Amino acid sequence: MAEELTYKRLRDLAREEKTKPGLVNLQPEFYSSIEAFLSSQFSEMESGRSVLQMREFENSVAVIKEISSIRQQKILFKAIRSGGRHEKAEDMTREEHELYDRFCAVLEDSRGSLEAMLARYQSRKAPAGASQTKPMGEATTQSGNSIKKVRFVKDVPAYKGPNNETLGPFRPGEESALSLQEADWLIKGKLAEMVE
Repeated sequence: MAEELTYKRLRDLAREEKTKPGLVNLQPEFYSSIEAFLSSQFSEMESGRSVLQMREFENSVAVIKEISSIRQQKILFKAIRSGGRHEKAEDMTREEHELYDRFCAVLEDSRGSLEAMLARYQSRKAPAGASQTKPMGEATTQSGNSIKKVRFVKDVPAYKGPNNETLGPFRPGEESALSLQEADWLIKGKLAEMVE
């Protein structure tokens, strides 16, 4: 059953949508309710010709546009975070499910094009076992993983690394040999600098 909307309910929804990081749970028929609400308000405004009714109608339209815009952004970010893969989306209306599917399809196409382009260059890499020179500050472990030596410039509390191992804590001036990925992340975050 469609929700009975009022101007106050729309304003509350807009406020909640702005403050909540995820989507506010709406009934699947929400946009049908909006159409019924606007139709009713428009009829009242036409018959009453009251300035107050006109203003409330215009404000209702503005609030509906705001709710829709915020929700579209959240749906797009959800599709991006999922990498274009379809995930559970219980808080969306029927129309928003369709929008989410279209966003995911566009992202999948884009990712496919990028991967095809990258694959062309992957095939041009030096064959396995060929000698490759490493940039200064970079070495290779016995298992073949690249490591880089860094010097910390800020306090870094202990945290979980990519293999779920605990790294740190580190103090400014301390040096450590870390995986290339971890070292680059710390350098980009201006938490460490490369040791030459």
